[in-house]
Amino acid sequence: SVDELIDLEQQAEFFLVLGEEESAIDLLMSHLRSSGGASPLPYLKLLEIYRRRHDREAYERTRTRFSQRFNAVAPDWDSDHEQGRVLLDYPAVLATLQTKWAQPLEAMAELENLLFRKRSGELFELPAYRDVLSLYSVARDLHRHMGDAAANVDLLLPLGDDDGGRGGPPSIFDTAAIVSKTAPLA
Repeated sequence: SVDELIDLEQQAEFFLVLGEEESAIDLLMSHLRSSGGASPLPYLKLLEIYRRRHDREAYERTRTRFSQRFNAVAPDWDSDHEQGRVLLDYPAVLATLQTKWAQPLEAMAELENLLFRKRSGELFELPAYRDVLSLYSVARDLHRHMGDAAANVDLLLPLGDDDGGRGGPPSIFDTAAIVSKTAPLA
């Protein structure tokens, strides 16, 4: 599930912050074995770790597996994974998300499709995958908040204009811009 991917990346980042690269690798490899490698994110995270460790052989093995699994070319050794394209650099994807953003469940389903490549489409670079994970968390929180708000509406009180007159959740472009500017944990 997407929640598992979010947890997986957070756990891997936690191990990396502690200097426990082997634990992060073991965690990611275990996830790939148990999930069948359904999402590109763990592969890209492994590539990032191997590059940081200067382990070119492991990097190339993982790169080959990624390319075979997703019928796509993984970043080469010399590319900078942190300087890759963010979600804002994929306008067609953002346009699709914008149409679904007002309905958080639909937005979550679309984001899940992107994370697990349930439909053929463009592969993202690691920074864009991080943005998709963050947007999924925002959409999930919006869904929870909208559900709670709908259950607790007092029909006798006037409604305020807290959202600047827009109505509904914040725009996907506003949210994506905020997410893309957020620095990674490591």
